[in-house]
Amino acid sequence: MTSDVTASRLLGAIEVRSIDYVPPSERRGRAWHQAPFWFTGQLVVSTVIVGFVGPAQGLSLGWSIAAGTLGALAGAFLMAFHANQGPTMGLPQMVQSRAQFGVRGAALPMLAAIFLYIGLSVFGVVLGGQAVSLALSGPPLLWGALIVVVAALLAVVGHDLLHAVLRRLSYLVIPVFAVLTVLALTNLAPQPVAHTDTPAAFLVQFVAAAGYQLGYAVFVSDYSRYLPASTPTRSVVGWTYLGAAASAIWLMALGSFIASSVPVADALPNLQDIGDRLFPGFGTLAIVVTLVPSAIALMGVNLYGAMLSGVSITTGFHHLRLSVRARVIGIVAGGVCAYLIALAMPAAYLGTFNDFVTIVLYLLVPWSAVNLVDYYWVRHGRYAIAALFDLNGVYGRWSAAGLGAYLLGFVAMIPFMSTGLFTGPAVQALGGADIAFAVGLLVSGAAYLVACRRYDPADEQEAILASQSLLGDVERRTVETAAGPLSVLFRPGAPGTTPVLFLHPANLSARCWHPLAGRLPAGRGWIALDLRGHGESARSESYDVAAWAEDSAHVLTSLGVRGAHLVGASAGAAVAVELAARRPDLVASIVTVGGAFRPADPEEGGLIEDIVALGPEAALRRHTTTAVATLEHAEAVTADLSRNDAATTIAIWRAASATDTEPRTDGVRCPALVVVGELDRTCPPPESAWFAQAVGARLEIMPGVGHLPMYEAPAALAALLTEHLRRSE
Repeated sequence: MTSDVTASRLLGAIEVRSIDYVPPSERRGRAWHQAPFWFTGQLVVSTVIVGFVGPAQGLSLGWSIAAGTLGALAGAFLMAFHANQGPTMGLPQMVQSRAQFGVRGAALPMLAAIFLYIGLSVFGVVLGGQAVSLALSGPPLLWGALIVVVAALLAVVGHDLLHAVLRRLSYLVIPVFAVLTVLALTNLAPQPVAHTDTPAAFLVQFVAAAGYQLGYAVFVSDYSRYLPASTPTRSVVGWTYLGAAASAIWLMALGSFIASSVPVADALPNLQDIGDRLFPGFGTLAIVVTLVPSAIALMGVNLYGAMLSGVSITTGFHHLRLSVRARVIGIVAGGVCAYLIALAMPAAYLGTFNDFVTIVLYLLVPWSAVNLVDYYWVRHGRYAIAALFDLNGVYGRWSAAGLGAYLLGFVAMIPFMSTGLFTGPAVQALGGADIAFAVGLLVSGAAYLVACRRYDPADEQEAILASQSLLGDVERRTVETAAGPLSVLFRPGAPGTTPVLFLHPANLSARCWHPLAGRLPAGRGWIALDLRGHGESARSESYDVAAWAEDSAHVLTSLGVRGAHLVGASAGAAVAVELAARRPDLVASIVTVGGAFRPADPEEGGLIEDIVALGPEAALRRHTTTAVATLEHAEAVTADLSRNDAATTIAIWRAASATDTEPRTDGVRCPALVVVGELDRTCPPPESAWFAQAVGARLEIMPGVGHLPMYEAPAALAALLTEHLRRSE
């Protein structure tokens, strides 16, 4: 049973969102969390390798460190300002690009982002596998495969686990890199060789450092999008900048020092040799301890980002349900792709790391310029979030302004590009200096600003309002009780309107009402309660409908609500009836959806037996498929299940099965609407027909719908509810 509970909790920890909007009710975290996340994210061997570039170009140690520091500061500056878009918009970084490039046009910068994600993952496979093989026997790419598997698991669990791992990883890698730094400074000395401190060499190191930092811009707001929208801009930008810049400057400087002090700069052997100066074997231990966990964590970050961009591209051209399954497929595909490329060209890849970073900079600079100009100078952070997912919305399928500015900036960069594969004609005239990044920033940014000179915010105001109405301004509140806290989702309504109180089915949670609540009129406030034992509310030793009704009344009075329209589904319908009979002063009307009105045998149907045999998560997942009309809807329901151990899940199910509203029907004096799905096998239509007759309510049978219309037909259910509210007021 313990293993079942553990498995259930692990499944419950899997992130359910991908490219979709994170509502206020799910926002969490602190701005300062960005600092350790990005500090550790840069505290890897590849950052050391970036510092090798300056000495390889003939720069002296001082100028190499200066160029790397300035490049890291410049790249982190752009990256950090992208981070602010996460809390404001609640979306992954590259999805936001749809506002500038169009829903389909954004595929262009997203493909560039995927190139980065997969490329860095390939590097992680090769370097991580080599690190493990220093300590354990076996081919490096075999260990690389294991790294891919573990990284993919991290990415599948998603945002919270990646944040937790990277933040806590700092306790492991910071001390080790600190020891390696001290050992390097006390045992190495820069070689007395002739240096060519030319502007061109300086710029090569600068560009490598800036490009390395800017590469993180494509997913920086992926990890700030769960922050509350009220998080101050300077806090998000400041903490991100501090974390990203500090560790990059440290390790790039260490890399420049090592490369200036050894005959041959090769990261792993160099670090191994430095570590062995403390005692034999410490170098190997240091490499394994710093590189392998970091390689796994950062590959998880990259596979997660590749999935987000891949899903976003796909949804721009084909319908794709944003489900956990789609996330898993995208992450696995990215991992397989990275590993296959690593098998094909590990040596060549490691030898051209600087070219890879430079090409990434060329591809991302025009996107960064367009994205930042749009956010800070054109639209000032005001977007119609829902329209970013609408091919026929205000942002269109293809945006000439964004695509044109991107391509113009990229073309303008070509004469100034300098890589091992291509050198532009202007490079020689500039003494070998690579200023392509500056050209791309200025040309793309200016071109986009000119293209948007006639932009009128009023043109998008209607779409913004419609988006706000659809998404709602929802917050999560806690209501204290003597038996523990109750958690509610709360959306305030227009003054003078009566809110709706949503009461969910047994073993689901308040989240189940999102598809319906988002379709209510903009001025209609609502409250969705996690019934005791569910969601984020407290657990107790026993459960029953009467106690849930008392909790519901307490929530209304605590929130200062004098009356509400009750909407209850399944067992939640029985709670609504109980509350209407007990506290008619608090109830304006009731709507039952697939109501459970009379007692049933809890053993019937085999749910309890399956909970014992399979665990609550697997059992509820299995029985969900029979409650709704399609497997697609079953996935959505599963994502909103409450996560409990077997004993709690069974206790809640027994309480739901014991519902008996018959003694309470005489106490229902308010207007009522009874809704049931035609295909409802859990609480069949005759049950709802009986209750409708008992209380004199209107009966609506929804054709082709099962037990949970809020998932299966939210628009039709919203229309019925809206009409009922109009008639009742």
